[in-house]
Amino acid sequence: MAKFGDSYCWMIKDDPSVCPYIRPGEEYLINDVNKRIREKCIECEELKNDLKNLGEEKGPLFGTFSTVLDEFRKREQKLEKYGKSLKVKEEMFDTMAHLSTSLKLVLDLDEILYKVLVAFTAGSSFGFNRAIMLLSQKGKLRGYFAVGPKSPEEAYTIWNDISQKNLTIVDLLIFSPQLFQKEKEKFKEVLKKMEFDLDEGIFKRAFKTGMIPRVTSEEVLPDVIRGFYQGTPFWIVPLFSHLKRPLGVILLDNFLTKREVSQEEIKAIEIFSTEISLALERGLTYEELEEKIETLEEANVKLKEHQELIMKLREEASIGEMVLQMTHSFKNPTIAIAGLARLLKKKTNDPSSVSKYTDAILEEAIKLEKTHKDFINFVKTKYTSEKTPIDINKVVELLYQEKKNKEKSQGVNFHLNLGSNLPLVLGNDYQLYNCIENIVSNSIEAMPEGGELFIETAEEDGFVSVGIKDTGPGISDEVMKNLFKPFFTTKTIGSGLGLYTAKGIIENLGGHIVVSCERDKGCNVTVKIPILSKEVIDEQNLSSR
Repeated sequence: MAKFGDSYCWMIKDDPSVCPYIRPGEEYLINDVNKRIREKCIECEELKNDLKNLGEEKGPLFGTFSTVLDEFRKREQKLEKYGKSLKVKEEMFDTMAHLSTSLKLVLDLDEILYKVLVAFTAGSSFGFNRAIMLLSQKGKLRGYFAVGPKSPEEAYTIWNDISQKNLTIVDLLIFSPQLFQKEKEKFKEVLKKMEFDLDEGIFKRAFKTGMIPRVTSEEVLPDVIRGFYQGTPFWIVPLFSHLKRPLGVILLDNFLTKREVSQEEIKAIEIFSTEISLALERGLTYEELEEKIETLEEANVKLKEHQELIMKLREEASIGEMVLQMTHSFKNPTIAIAGLARLLKKKTNDPSSVSKYTDAILEEAIKLEKTHKDFINFVKTKYTSEKTPIDINKVVELLYQEKKNKEKSQGVNFHLNLGSNLPLVLGNDYQLYNCIENIVSNSIEAMPEGGELFIETAEEDGFVSVGIKDTGPGISDEVMKNLFKPFFTTKTIGSGLGLYTAKGIIENLGGHIVVSCERDKGCNVTVKIPILSKEVIDEQNLSSR
Protein backbone atom coordinates (compact mmCIF):
# COMPACT_ATOMS: atom_id res chain seq x y z
CA MET A 1 0.00 0.00 0.00
CA ALA A 2 1.32 3.47 -0.94
CA LYS A 3 0.59 4.92 2.49
CA PHE A 4 2.54 7.66 4.20
CA GLY A 5 1.60 8.01 7.88
CA ASP A 6 -2.15 8.32 8.13
CA SER A 7 -2.63 9.30 4.48
CA TYR A 8 -2.18 7.85 1.02
CA CYS A 9 0.14 8.95 -1.78
CA TRP A 10 -2.77 10.00 -3.95
CA MET A 11 -3.97 12.39 -1.28
CA ILE A 12 -0.71 14.07 -0.16
CA LYS A 13 0.23 17.54 -1.41
CA ASP A 14 3.56 19.35 -1.48
CA ASP A 15 5.73 16.23 -1.25
CA PRO A 16 7.44 15.22 -4.52
CA SER A 17 8.71 11.97 -2.99
CA VAL A 18 5.24 10.47 -2.65
CA CYS A 19 4.84 9.75 -6.43
CA PRO A 20 7.75 8.23 -8.37
CA TYR A 21 5.83 8.63 -11.67
CA ILE A 22 6.03 12.43 -11.77
CA ARG A 23 8.57 13.28 -14.47
CA PRO A 24 10.66 16.43 -14.86
CA GLY A 25 8.41 19.20 -16.11
CA GLU A 26 5.34 17.80 -14.32
CA GLU A 27 5.99 19.49 -10.95
CA TYR A 28 2.58 21.16 -11.18
CA LEU A 29 1.02 17.78 -10.31
CA ILE A 30 2.57 17.89 -6.79
CA ASN A 31 0.17 20.58 -5.59
CA ASP A 32 -2.81 19.76 -7.84
CA VAL A 33 -4.03 16.45 -6.40
CA ASN A 34 -7.13 16.22 -8.60
CA LYS A 35 -5.11 16.64 -11.77
CA ARG A 36 -2.52 14.15 -10.46
CA ILE A 37 -5.27 11.58 -9.87
CA ARG A 38 -6.60 12.04 -13.45
CA GLU A 39 -3.20 11.94 -15.17
CA LYS A 40 -1.21 9.50 -12.99
CA CYS A 41 -3.26 7.67 -10.40
CA ILE A 42 -6.00 6.19 -12.57
CA GLU A 43 -3.42 4.04 -14.37
CA CYS A 44 -1.42 3.29 -11.20
CA GLU A 45 -1.60 -0.16 -9.67
CA GLU A 46 -0.95 1.36 -6.21
CA LEU A 47 -4.34 3.12 -6.27
CA LYS A 48 -6.06 -0.09 -7.33
CA ASN A 49 -4.46 -1.98 -4.45
CA ASP A 50 -5.30 0.83 -1.99
CA LEU A 51 -8.97 0.80 -2.94
CA LYS A 52 -9.10 -2.99 -2.70
CA ASN A 53 -7.55 -2.98 0.79
CA LEU A 54 -9.80 -0.14 1.90
CA GLY A 55 -12.79 -2.15 0.73
CA GLU A 56 -11.73 -5.01 2.97
CA GLU A 57 -11.08 -2.71 5.96
CA LYS A 58 -13.75 -0.02 5.69
CA GLY A 59 -16.63 -1.49 3.82
CA PRO A 60 -17.87 -2.33 0.32
CA LEU A 61 -17.93 1.28 -0.91
CA PHE A 62 -14.20 1.35 -1.54
CA GLY A 63 -14.44 -2.06 -3.23
CA THR A 64 -17.06 -0.58 -5.54
CA PHE A 65 -14.67 2.26 -6.36
CA SER A 66 -12.07 -0.37 -7.31
CA THR A 67 -14.56 -2.10 -9.66
CA VAL A 68 -15.60 1.22 -11.19
CA LEU A 69 -11.94 2.13 -11.70
CA ASP A 70 -11.29 -1.18 -13.51
CA GLU A 71 -14.26 -0.61 -15.78
CA PHE A 72 -13.17 2.96 -16.41
CA ARG A 73 -9.71 1.73 -17.44
CA LYS A 74 -11.19 -0.84 -19.83
CA ARG A 75 -13.44 1.72 -21.46
CA GLU A 76 -10.61 4.20 -21.72
CA GLN A 77 -8.49 1.57 -23.49
CA LYS A 78 -11.38 0.89 -25.88
CA LEU A 79 -11.78 4.58 -26.55
CA GLU A 80 -8.06 4.89 -27.17
CA LYS A 81 -8.22 1.94 -29.57
CA TYR A 82 -11.22 3.45 -31.37
CA GLY A 83 -9.43 6.78 -31.51
CA LYS A 84 -6.40 5.20 -33.13
CA SER A 85 -8.64 3.28 -35.55
CA LEU A 86 -10.51 6.46 -36.40
CA LYS A 87 -7.23 8.28 -37.01
CA VAL A 88 -6.03 5.51 -39.34
CA LYS A 89 -9.34 5.63 -41.22
CA GLU A 90 -9.11 9.39 -41.53
CA GLU A 91 -5.59 9.05 -42.90
CA MET A 92 -6.70 6.32 -45.33
CA PHE A 93 -9.62 8.35 -46.64
CA ASP A 94 -7.39 11.41 -46.78
CA THR A 95 -4.97 9.43 -48.95
CA MET A 96 -7.83 8.18 -51.12
CA ALA A 97 -9.12 11.73 -51.57
CA HIS A 98 -5.69 13.09 -52.50
CA LEU A 99 -5.03 10.21 -54.89
CA SER A 100 -8.45 10.61 -56.50
CA THR A 101 -7.73 14.29 -57.14
CA SER A 102 -4.21 13.52 -58.32
CA LEU A 103 -5.36 10.88 -60.83
CA LYS A 104 -8.20 12.85 -62.44
CA LEU A 105 -6.25 14.30 -65.37
CA VAL A 106 -3.45 11.71 -65.59
CA LEU A 107 -3.20 9.66 -68.81
CA ASP A 108 0.36 8.34 -68.54
CA LEU A 109 0.33 4.69 -67.39
CA ASP A 110 3.62 4.93 -65.49
CA GLU A 111 2.45 7.98 -63.55
CA ILE A 112 -0.85 6.29 -62.62
CA LEU A 113 0.89 3.17 -61.29
CA TYR A 114 3.51 5.21 -59.45
CA LYS A 115 0.87 7.25 -57.60
CA VAL A 116 -1.25 4.19 -56.77
CA LEU A 117 1.59 2.10 -55.33
CA VAL A 118 3.01 5.06 -53.40
CA ALA A 119 -0.45 5.63 -51.87
CA PHE A 120 -0.56 2.00 -50.70
CA THR A 121 2.91 2.18 -49.14
CA ALA A 122 2.71 5.68 -47.59
CA GLY A 123 3.28 5.20 -43.85
CA SER A 124 0.60 7.65 -42.74
CA SER A 125 -2.23 5.81 -44.51
CA PHE A 126 -2.36 2.17 -45.60
CA GLY A 127 1.30 1.78 -44.76
CA PHE A 128 2.10 -1.47 -46.56
CA ASN A 129 5.80 -2.28 -46.73
CA ARG A 130 5.76 -3.28 -50.43
CA ALA A 131 3.42 -3.07 -53.41
CA ILE A 132 3.82 -4.87 -56.76
CA MET A 133 1.80 -4.25 -59.93
CA LEU A 134 1.11 -7.12 -62.34
CA LEU A 135 -0.59 -6.12 -65.61
CA SER A 136 -2.79 -8.36 -67.74
CA GLN A 137 -1.23 -8.74 -71.19
CA LYS A 138 -2.35 -11.33 -73.76
CA GLY A 139 -3.83 -13.72 -71.20
CA LYS A 140 -0.86 -13.42 -68.83
CA LEU A 141 -0.13 -11.48 -65.66
CA ARG A 142 3.29 -9.84 -66.02
CA GLY A 143 5.33 -7.89 -63.48
CA TYR A 144 5.42 -4.21 -64.43
CA PHE A 145 6.29 -2.05 -61.42
CA ALA A 146 7.02 -2.27 -57.69
CA VAL A 147 7.56 0.10 -54.77
CA GLY A 148 9.10 -0.45 -51.34
CA PRO A 149 12.34 -1.33 -49.55
CA LYS A 150 14.27 -4.53 -50.16
CA SER A 151 15.82 -4.66 -46.67
CA PRO A 152 15.29 -3.29 -43.12
CA GLU A 153 18.24 -0.93 -43.62
CA GLU A 154 16.72 0.55 -46.76
CA ALA A 155 13.34 0.85 -45.03
CA TYR A 156 14.90 2.79 -42.14
CA THR A 157 16.63 5.14 -44.61
CA ILE A 158 13.40 5.77 -46.54
CA TRP A 159 11.21 6.31 -43.47
CA ASN A 160 13.82 8.49 -41.77
CA ASP A 161 14.15 10.63 -44.90
CA ILE A 162 10.37 11.12 -45.10
CA SER A 163 10.25 12.02 -41.40
CA GLN A 164 13.13 14.50 -41.55
CA LYS A 165 11.73 16.25 -44.63
CA ASN A 166 8.24 16.17 -43.08
CA LEU A 167 6.78 14.94 -46.38
CA THR A 168 3.00 14.70 -46.64
CA ILE A 169 0.95 12.39 -48.84
CA VAL A 170 0.58 15.28 -51.30
CA ASP A 171 4.38 15.53 -51.54
CA LEU A 172 4.80 11.78 -51.97
CA LEU A 173 2.22 11.59 -54.76
CA ILE A 174 4.17 13.98 -57.00
CA PHE A 175 5.31 11.87 -59.96
CA SER A 176 9.01 11.63 -60.66
CA PRO A 177 10.10 9.70 -63.79
CA GLN A 178 13.55 9.32 -62.22
CA LEU A 179 12.15 7.75 -59.03
CA PHE A 180 9.85 5.56 -61.13
CA GLN A 181 12.77 4.17 -63.13
CA LYS A 182 14.86 3.79 -59.98
CA GLU A 183 12.17 1.67 -58.28
CA LYS A 184 11.52 -0.33 -61.44
CA GLU A 185 15.23 -1.04 -61.86
CA LYS A 186 15.51 -2.08 -58.20
CA PHE A 187 12.87 -4.81 -58.69
CA LYS A 188 13.84 -5.53 -62.31
CA GLU A 189 14.92 -9.14 -61.82
CA VAL A 190 11.92 -10.25 -59.79
CA LEU A 191 9.48 -8.39 -62.08
CA LYS A 192 10.99 -10.18 -65.07
CA LYS A 193 10.32 -13.56 -63.42
CA MET A 194 6.74 -12.74 -62.45
CA GLU A 195 4.66 -14.10 -65.33
CA PHE A 196 1.54 -16.12 -64.55
CA ASP A 197 -1.61 -17.37 -66.25
CA LEU A 198 -4.77 -15.45 -65.41
CA ASP A 199 -6.34 -18.70 -64.22
CA GLU A 200 -3.39 -19.50 -61.91
CA GLY A 201 -4.89 -20.73 -58.60
CA ILE A 202 -4.44 -17.71 -56.30
CA PHE A 203 -5.17 -15.17 -59.05
CA LYS A 204 -8.15 -17.08 -60.42
CA ARG A 205 -9.79 -16.93 -56.99
CA ALA A 206 -9.28 -13.16 -56.73
CA PHE A 207 -10.67 -12.49 -60.22
CA LYS A 208 -13.60 -14.87 -59.73
CA THR A 209 -14.76 -13.44 -56.39
CA GLY A 210 -13.62 -9.85 -56.85
CA MET A 211 -12.55 -9.96 -53.19
CA ILE A 212 -9.10 -9.28 -51.68
CA PRO A 213 -7.76 -12.62 -50.39
CA ARG A 214 -5.03 -12.97 -47.76
CA VAL A 215 -2.54 -15.50 -49.13
CA THR A 216 -0.20 -17.53 -46.91
CA SER A 217 2.64 -19.95 -47.56
CA GLU A 218 0.31 -22.86 -46.73
CA GLU A 219 -1.42 -22.43 -50.09
CA VAL A 220 -0.25 -23.73 -53.47
CA LEU A 221 1.96 -20.94 -54.81
CA PRO A 222 4.09 -20.46 -57.94
CA ASP A 223 7.80 -20.91 -57.15
CA VAL A 224 8.57 -17.26 -57.94
CA ILE A 225 5.91 -16.04 -55.49
CA ARG A 226 6.97 -18.47 -52.76
CA GLY A 227 10.63 -17.54 -53.15
CA PHE A 228 9.92 -13.80 -53.08
CA TYR A 229 7.63 -13.70 -50.04
CA GLN A 230 9.38 -16.48 -48.07
CA GLY A 231 6.48 -17.21 -45.74
CA THR A 232 5.23 -13.62 -45.42
CA PRO A 233 1.45 -13.38 -45.97
CA PHE A 234 0.31 -11.02 -48.72
CA TRP A 235 -2.91 -9.62 -50.16
CA ILE A 236 -4.09 -9.68 -53.80
CA VAL A 237 -6.09 -6.68 -55.04
CA PRO A 238 -7.84 -7.57 -58.35
CA LEU A 239 -8.50 -4.76 -60.84
CA PHE A 240 -11.20 -4.87 -63.52
CA SER A 241 -12.24 -2.84 -66.57
CA HIS A 242 -15.76 -1.40 -66.79
CA LEU A 243 -16.64 -4.57 -68.76
CA LYS A 244 -15.28 -6.75 -65.91
CA ARG A 245 -12.23 -7.74 -67.94
CA PRO A 246 -9.14 -8.41 -65.74
CA LEU A 247 -6.68 -5.51 -65.97
CA GLY A 248 -4.16 -6.76 -63.43
CA VAL A 249 -3.51 -7.20 -59.71
CA ILE A 250 -1.67 -5.37 -56.94
CA LEU A 251 0.25 -7.50 -54.43
CA LEU A 252 0.62 -5.96 -50.94
CA ASP A 253 2.62 -7.20 -47.95
CA ASN A 254 4.20 -6.19 -44.63
CA PHE A 255 7.39 -8.26 -44.69
CA LEU A 256 9.15 -5.96 -42.19
CA THR A 257 6.51 -4.77 -39.73
CA LYS A 258 4.51 -8.05 -39.84
CA ARG A 259 1.40 -5.90 -39.34
CA GLU A 260 -1.93 -7.59 -39.97
CA VAL A 261 -4.61 -5.82 -41.99
CA SER A 262 -8.04 -5.16 -40.48
CA GLN A 263 -11.34 -5.79 -42.21
CA GLU A 264 -11.95 -2.04 -42.22
CA GLU A 265 -8.74 -1.56 -44.22
CA ILE A 266 -9.70 -4.35 -46.63
CA LYS A 267 -13.10 -2.71 -47.14
CA ALA A 268 -11.43 0.65 -47.81
CA ILE A 269 -9.04 -0.96 -50.33
CA GLU A 270 -11.98 -2.62 -52.11
CA ILE A 271 -13.67 0.77 -52.48
CA PHE A 272 -10.35 2.30 -53.47
CA SER A 273 -9.69 -0.37 -56.12
CA THR A 274 -12.69 0.72 -58.21
CA GLU A 275 -11.21 4.17 -58.79
CA ILE A 276 -7.77 2.66 -59.38
CA SER A 277 -9.27 0.36 -62.03
CA LEU A 278 -10.87 3.30 -63.84
CA ALA A 279 -7.59 5.22 -63.87
CA LEU A 280 -5.65 2.13 -64.99
CA GLU A 281 -8.10 1.39 -67.82
CA ARG A 282 -7.82 5.02 -68.93
CA GLY A 283 -4.01 4.81 -68.91
CA LEU A 284 -3.95 1.52 -70.83
CA THR A 285 -6.43 2.85 -73.40
CA TYR A 286 -4.38 6.00 -73.87
CA GLU A 287 -1.17 3.98 -74.27
CA GLU A 288 -2.85 1.73 -76.85
CA LEU A 289 -4.17 4.81 -78.66
CA GLU A 290 -0.69 6.36 -78.72
CA GLU A 291 0.75 3.16 -80.20
CA LYS A 292 -1.93 3.12 -82.90
CA ILE A 293 -1.35 6.79 -83.71
CA GLU A 294 2.40 6.12 -83.97
CA THR A 295 1.74 3.14 -86.26
CA LEU A 296 -0.61 5.27 -88.35
CA GLU A 297 1.96 8.06 -88.62
CA GLU A 298 4.62 5.56 -89.72
CA ALA A 299 2.17 4.13 -92.26
CA ASN A 300 1.45 7.64 -93.55
CA VAL A 301 5.17 8.33 -93.94
CA LYS A 302 5.63 5.04 -95.83
CA LEU A 303 2.56 5.77 -97.93
CA LYS A 304 3.96 9.17 -98.84
CA GLU A 305 7.32 7.60 -99.74
CA HIS A 306 5.53 4.97 -101.84
CA GLN A 307 3.45 7.61 -103.58
CA GLU A 308 6.55 9.66 -104.36
CA LEU A 309 8.34 6.57 -105.67
CA ILE A 310 5.30 5.56 -107.73
CA MET A 311 5.13 9.06 -109.21
CA LYS A 312 8.83 8.88 -110.00
CA LEU A 313 8.52 5.44 -111.59
CA ARG A 314 5.46 6.50 -113.56
CA GLU A 315 7.26 9.63 -114.71
CA GLU A 316 10.26 7.60 -115.81
CA ALA A 317 7.99 5.04 -117.45
CA SER A 318 6.19 7.84 -119.30
CA ILE A 319 9.51 9.27 -120.41
CA GLY A 320 10.65 5.84 -121.54
CA GLU A 321 7.44 5.31 -123.48
CA MET A 322 7.75 8.77 -124.99
CA VAL A 323 11.34 8.04 -125.97
CA LEU A 324 10.30 4.83 -127.72
CA GLN A 325 7.55 6.61 -129.61
CA MET A 326 9.79 9.55 -130.49
CA THR A 327 12.69 7.40 -131.61
CA HIS A 328 10.36 5.32 -133.74
CA SER A 329 8.56 8.36 -135.17
CA PHE A 330 11.74 10.39 -135.47
CA LYS A 331 14.25 7.83 -136.69
CA ASN A 332 12.44 6.36 -139.70
CA PRO A 333 11.53 9.68 -141.40
CA THR A 334 15.02 11.02 -140.70
CA ILE A 335 16.66 8.01 -142.35
CA ALA A 336 14.21 8.21 -145.25
CA ILE A 337 14.84 11.93 -145.77
CA ALA A 338 18.62 11.50 -145.62
CA GLY A 339 18.52 8.48 -147.97
CA LEU A 340 16.28 10.18 -150.51
CA ALA A 341 18.38 13.35 -150.38
CA ARG A 342 21.54 11.36 -151.12
CA LEU A 343 19.81 9.47 -153.95
CA LEU A 344 18.42 12.69 -155.39
CA LYS A 345 21.86 14.31 -155.33
CA LYS A 346 23.42 11.35 -157.18
CA LYS A 347 20.77 11.46 -159.87
CA THR A 348 20.96 15.22 -160.29
CA ASN A 349 24.15 16.15 -162.20
CA ASP A 350 22.88 19.54 -163.25
CA PRO A 351 24.28 22.15 -160.85
CA SER A 352 20.99 23.94 -160.86
CA SER A 353 18.81 25.27 -158.09
CA VAL A 354 17.56 21.69 -157.39
CA SER A 355 21.04 20.66 -156.27
CA LYS A 356 21.13 23.56 -153.86
CA TYR A 357 17.90 22.39 -152.27
CA THR A 358 18.99 18.75 -152.08
CA ASP A 359 22.18 19.83 -150.31
CA ALA A 360 20.11 21.79 -147.79
CA ILE A 361 17.78 18.81 -147.22
CA LEU A 362 20.74 16.45 -146.72
CA GLU A 363 22.45 18.84 -144.33
CA GLU A 364 19.33 19.22 -142.20
CA ALA A 365 18.74 15.44 -142.25
CA ILE A 366 22.29 14.85 -140.98
CA LYS A 367 21.63 17.35 -138.19
CA LEU A 368 18.45 15.48 -137.28
CA GLU A 369 20.34 12.15 -137.21
CA LYS A 370 22.97 13.66 -134.93
CA THR A 371 20.35 15.20 -132.64
CA HIS A 372 18.50 11.87 -132.53
CA LYS A 373 21.69 10.01 -131.59
CA ASP A 374 22.60 12.52 -128.88
CA PHE A 375 19.08 12.37 -127.45
CA ILE A 376 19.13 8.57 -127.29
CA ASN A 377 22.50 8.59 -125.54
CA PHE A 378 21.24 11.16 -123.04
CA VAL A 379 18.12 9.14 -122.25
CA LYS A 380 20.07 5.91 -121.83
CA THR A 381 22.52 7.60 -119.49
CA LYS A 382 19.84 9.36 -117.47
CA TYR A 383 17.11 6.76 -117.20
CA THR A 384 18.81 3.43 -117.70
CA SER A 385 22.36 3.58 -116.44
CA GLU A 386 21.91 5.82 -113.37
CA LYS A 387 22.73 3.78 -110.24
CA THR A 388 22.16 4.75 -106.63
CA PRO A 389 22.18 2.98 -103.23
CA ILE A 390 18.84 1.18 -102.95
CA ASP A 391 16.91 -0.40 -100.09
CA ILE A 392 15.57 -3.52 -101.81
CA ASN A 393 12.83 -3.87 -99.16
CA LYS A 394 11.27 -0.60 -100.31
CA VAL A 395 11.20 -1.77 -103.92
CA VAL A 396 9.66 -5.14 -102.95
CA GLU A 397 7.15 -3.59 -100.55
CA LEU A 398 6.09 -1.11 -103.21
CA LEU A 399 5.53 -3.95 -105.67
CA TYR A 400 3.62 -5.89 -102.99
CA GLN A 401 1.33 -2.92 -102.29
CA GLU A 402 0.69 -2.50 -106.02
CA LYS A 403 -0.07 -6.16 -106.64
CA LYS A 404 -1.72 -7.66 -103.55
CA ASN A 405 -5.25 -6.28 -103.83
CA LYS A 406 -5.39 -6.55 -107.61
CA GLU A 407 -4.25 -10.17 -107.69
CA LYS A 408 -6.23 -11.24 -104.61
CA SER A 409 -9.41 -10.95 -106.67
CA GLN A 410 -7.89 -13.54 -109.02
CA GLY A 411 -7.40 -15.99 -106.15
CA VAL A 412 -3.68 -15.35 -105.60
CA ASN A 413 -2.72 -14.85 -101.95
CA PHE A 414 0.45 -12.88 -101.28
CA HIS A 415 2.80 -13.67 -98.38
CA LEU A 416 5.48 -11.06 -97.70
CA ASN A 417 8.46 -11.61 -95.38
CA LEU A 418 11.00 -8.78 -95.42
CA GLY A 419 14.40 -9.30 -93.80
CA SER A 420 15.27 -6.71 -91.15
CA ASN A 421 18.18 -4.26 -91.41
CA LEU A 422 19.21 -5.40 -94.89
CA PRO A 423 22.28 -3.67 -96.37
CA LEU A 424 21.89 -1.46 -99.43
CA VAL A 425 22.57 -2.53 -103.02
CA LEU A 426 23.74 -0.42 -105.96
CA GLY A 427 21.36 -0.26 -108.89
CA ASN A 428 18.54 1.53 -110.64
CA ASP A 429 15.26 1.36 -108.70
CA TYR A 430 13.20 1.51 -111.90
CA GLN A 431 15.13 -1.37 -113.43
CA LEU A 432 14.99 -3.46 -110.24
CA TYR A 433 11.28 -2.83 -109.85
CA ASN A 434 10.60 -3.97 -113.42
CA CYS A 435 12.95 -6.94 -113.04
CA ILE A 436 11.18 -8.26 -109.92
CA GLU A 437 7.76 -7.38 -111.36
CA ASN A 438 8.52 -9.50 -114.47
CA ILE A 439 9.30 -12.51 -112.29
CA VAL A 440 6.26 -11.95 -110.02
CA SER A 441 3.98 -11.52 -113.05
CA ASN A 442 5.24 -14.80 -114.53
CA SER A 443 4.52 -16.56 -111.21
CA ILE A 444 1.00 -15.10 -111.08
CA GLU A 445 0.32 -16.08 -114.71
CA ALA A 446 1.46 -19.61 -113.86
CA MET A 447 -1.49 -19.84 -111.41
CA PRO A 448 -4.58 -18.95 -113.48
CA GLU A 449 -6.84 -20.74 -110.99
CA GLY A 450 -5.26 -19.04 -107.98
CA GLY A 451 -2.63 -20.13 -105.47
CA GLU A 452 -0.07 -18.90 -102.99
CA LEU A 453 2.77 -16.50 -103.80
CA PHE A 454 5.62 -16.06 -101.32
CA ILE A 455 8.05 -13.14 -101.52
CA GLU A 456 10.87 -12.77 -99.04
CA THR A 457 14.12 -10.83 -98.74
CA ALA A 458 17.27 -11.78 -96.86
CA GLU A 459 21.03 -11.32 -96.63
CA GLU A 460 23.15 -14.26 -97.83
CA ASP A 461 26.92 -14.47 -98.23
CA GLY A 462 27.55 -10.93 -99.44
CA PHE A 463 24.30 -10.71 -101.42
CA VAL A 464 20.82 -9.38 -100.80
CA SER A 465 18.40 -11.99 -102.09
CA VAL A 466 14.79 -11.70 -103.22
CA GLY A 467 12.96 -15.04 -103.29
CA ILE A 468 9.72 -15.49 -105.28
CA LYS A 469 7.95 -18.83 -104.84
CA ASP A 470 4.63 -19.89 -106.38
CA THR A 471 2.42 -22.96 -106.09
CA GLY A 472 1.83 -23.30 -109.83
CA PRO A 473 2.33 -26.41 -111.99
CA GLY A 474 6.07 -25.83 -112.49
CA ILE A 475 7.84 -26.02 -115.86
CA SER A 476 9.48 -28.73 -117.93
CA ASP A 477 13.23 -29.22 -118.35
CA GLU A 478 12.97 -28.09 -121.98
CA VAL A 479 11.33 -24.80 -121.01
CA MET A 480 13.90 -24.35 -118.23
CA LYS A 481 16.75 -24.49 -120.77
CA ASN A 482 15.28 -21.64 -122.83
CA LEU A 483 13.83 -19.60 -119.98
CA PHE A 484 16.20 -16.64 -120.26
CA LYS A 485 16.67 -16.62 -124.04
CA PRO A 486 15.42 -13.55 -125.92
CA PHE A 487 12.03 -13.83 -127.63
CA PHE A 488 11.37 -17.23 -126.01
CA THR A 489 7.88 -17.47 -124.54
CA THR A 490 5.24 -20.09 -123.80
CA LYS A 491 2.49 -17.45 -123.69
CA THR A 492 0.24 -16.50 -126.59
CA ILE A 493 0.74 -12.82 -125.76
CA GLY A 494 4.21 -11.51 -124.93
CA SER A 495 7.50 -10.59 -126.50
CA GLY A 496 9.64 -13.09 -124.62
CA LEU A 497 11.94 -10.29 -123.47
CA GLY A 498 10.81 -9.98 -119.82
CA LEU A 499 13.00 -12.61 -118.16
CA TYR A 500 15.80 -12.00 -120.66
CA THR A 501 15.80 -8.31 -119.68
CA ALA A 502 15.59 -9.17 -115.97
CA LYS A 503 18.59 -11.49 -116.24
CA GLY A 504 20.57 -8.82 -118.09
CA ILE A 505 19.79 -6.18 -115.44
CA ILE A 506 20.83 -8.39 -112.52
CA GLU A 507 23.99 -9.65 -114.22
CA ASN A 508 24.90 -6.05 -115.08
CA LEU A 509 24.83 -5.38 -111.31
CA GLY A 510 27.15 -8.32 -110.61
CA GLY A 511 24.36 -10.58 -109.42
CA HIS A 512 22.56 -13.65 -110.73
CA ILE A 513 19.17 -15.36 -110.86
CA VAL A 514 18.64 -18.94 -109.68
CA VAL A 515 15.53 -20.91 -110.72
CA SER A 516 14.39 -24.25 -109.32
CA CYS A 517 11.10 -25.92 -110.26
CA GLU A 518 9.24 -29.06 -109.32
CA ARG A 519 6.41 -30.39 -111.43
CA ASP A 520 2.97 -29.81 -109.87
CA LYS A 521 4.57 -28.00 -106.91
CA GLY A 522 5.64 -24.68 -108.40
CA CYS A 523 8.79 -22.69 -109.01
CA ASN A 524 11.22 -20.84 -106.78
CA VAL A 525 13.14 -17.90 -108.29
CA THR A 526 15.92 -16.25 -106.28
CA VAL A 527 17.41 -12.94 -107.36
CA LYS A 528 20.80 -12.20 -105.78
CA ILE A 529 22.31 -8.69 -105.88
CA PRO A 530 25.74 -7.83 -104.41
CA ILE A 531 25.76 -5.83 -101.17
CA LEU A 532 26.92 -2.25 -101.59
CA SER A 533 30.39 -1.88 -100.07
CA LYS A 534 31.24 0.90 -97.62
CA GLU A 535 33.74 2.37 -100.09
CA VAL A 536 31.06 2.72 -102.76
CA ILE A 537 28.67 4.30 -100.25
CA ASP A 538 31.36 6.83 -99.33
CA GLU A 539 31.96 7.57 -103.02
CA GLN A 540 28.22 8.03 -103.58
CA ASN A 541 28.01 10.40 -100.60
CA LEU A 542 30.95 12.44 -101.90
CA SER A 543 29.56 12.66 -105.41
CA SER A 544 26.17 13.85 -104.12
CA ARG A 545 27.72 16.80 -102.24
